Amino acid sequence: MLSGLLDMVRLGYLLSILLIGGRLVCAATLEQLSLDEMVRQSSDIVRAKAGQSHSIRDGALIYTLVEVEVLDQWKGERVSRRAIALPGGRIGGFSQQFGGVPLLVPDQEFVAFLWTGPSGRTQILGLSQGFFEVIRDAQGRIRIHRKPTADLMLAPGSAAPVLYADIEMPLEELVASIRAASAAGGPSPQ
Repeated sequence: MLSGLLDMVRLGYLLSILLIGGRLVCAATLEQLSLDEMVRQSSDIVRAKAGQSHSIRDGALIYTLVEVEVLDQWKGERVSRRAIALPGGRIGGFSQQFGGVPLLVPDQEFVAFLWTGPSGRTQILGLSQGFFEVIRDAQGRIRIHRKPTADLMLAPGSAAPVLYADIEMPLEELVASIRAASAAGGPSPQ
């Protein structure tokens, strides 16, 4: 009986640490993906504009669903609108946050490598790895930018940590890389 009571106290202590301030913070460890791997593993590759969002609960997890307008598409079934599920969010007084999840704000333009799983929920492949902000240079040309992250990233097939590099390039260069990777071993982009 005393042993069971001690186990309950330990569990309560652990939960209080995890739920400090009504927030559950979860860490993610990601395996580094190359651009070619992201092209092969994604079900869709799009340039889109973020719209409104709302959170849903799925069991113990919360997801934020962001409605997006698809502006360009290089892989997958063509659609004009879709919902992207981001792990984490807020429902009532309870929130969850996960490391490595990009933040999408209304009217933000971005390029994303998407994956639709067995649940039918579409997510960004590799979390922040598959997310590139769209920026325009002084001449109005479109460039894409992927920010580095402080979240733990592992080299493929090992437990060795790797640096997550900042990437910036013209959109045309990314599209050419997508086409080359598709031609080398995946479905052709549209």
